[in-house]
Amino acid sequence: MGIFSKGKEKYLNSIEWLSENSIHLSKPTECKLQEFEFLRHIVKDKRIVWLGENGHNIREHNMMKSKIIEFLHKEMNFTVLAFESGLAECYSANELKKEFTDEDFLKNAIYSLWATKENLPLFQLMKKSDLSLIGIDINPSSNPDLFIKFVQQLSPVVSEDVIEKIEYFEAGVYKWYYQLGQYKARRKKVPTEMLREFEEFKEKVSTVIGDLEAYLHEEYVLYLENQELVCKVKMIIRCLQNRLYFINHIHHNHRTYKRVREKRMKENLEWVCQELYPEENIIIWAHNLHIFKQYKTFMGFEPLGAIVSNEIKKQSYYLGLFMYEGEIHTDTGQAYKIEKPPKKSLEDYMHQVQSPALFTDFSQVEKNSDNKWIFTKTIFLESGTMPTLFVPRDQLDGALFVESVSTPEYLKRSKNK
Repeated sequence: MGIFSKGKEKYLNSIEWLSENSIHLSKPTECKLQEFEFLRHIVKDKRIVWLGENGHNIREHNMMKSKIIEFLHKEMNFTVLAFESGLAECYSANELKKEFTDEDFLKNAIYSLWATKENLPLFQLMKKSDLSLIGIDINPSSNPDLFIKFVQQLSPVVSEDVIEKIEYFEAGVYKWYYQLGQYKARRKKVPTEMLREFEEFKEKVSTVIGDLEAYLHEEYVLYLENQELVCKVKMIIRCLQNRLYFINHIHHNHRTYKRVREKRMKENLEWVCQELYPEENIIIWAHNLHIFKQYKTFMGFEPLGAIVSNEIKKQSYYLGLFMYEGEIHTDTGQAYKIEKPPKKSLEDYMHQVQSPALFTDFSQVEKNSDNKWIFTKTIFLESGTMPTLFVPRDQLDGALFVESVSTPEYLKRSKNK
């Protein structure tokens, strides 16, 4: 009996410590911007803030992240939002945003699983302010016309011939993304004849992109006095390189493709931070499993957050989002109920504090008997269902917990992720 009492006392002490050393927040639907004032001190020396999420289709996570981004932009001069979505699509949508309605800006930029009513205020903010959107992913995230429309605006620097070539490979990229994706999604073997046709396209597009890249390099040297134009031409070149990388790897099996995708997202993010926006403060929106900073997945590869340069890591604050109960969606749109987290899991400790939402900073915490779970292997439920072990302090600088979550309200739904 004494052993059980001692164990319970330790557990209760851990909850008391957590309550006293956390920021208690209102529920996401009522949370006001000023409640995030604590971030001013916590990220004051950081140039990059990573915002994770414990699943992509969570209404309250969307709300909280959007409010944090608004605070960081309005109060702390963060001016770039880097999304886990297509590099070409996000940049092009941002350049064309004045031509779009608020909804179309959102739909044209990011993966459809984030095209929700809860994210609309964030895109309205980007439309009317100097908060810029960029993507870091290689998967296309909206439609093949968007990048072409952006490129067309650069005529006569970009000739008609160049635009036609871009139209050719953009149409092919989307075609093969969907055709091969149908087999990959079902883990089925791609027919030999289809693979042969794909190889022919790959060979042709490799030559086309190589020629375009050489031509554009020559062109932007002629316009060096116009830095805005040079930046746009550099972006076109980067998008071409990403398309080629995508085409060269899309046929790989699921495990291999996840690894190469992570590697390229890392390269894109470093390019965004160092080349495209070297002076700007940047926010990154991605899944928790992309942002963990010392992690190796069960598939045996390290995520984006772990493989970025040490320079970026030093400039970064990694914030993961978690949840306790409710119903959310899979990436293909099926609703499911979150399982009850086990006792002494991250979600259980944070739930016991009994706050609608809770923020805990791990970065300044010194280990003691009441908080050692933050420094040792602790369970969390990935996507609310899969028990996963991690050391919270090793992977994140802080955690934002939401007690109850629900499904988002989608503006549209498509299978483009």
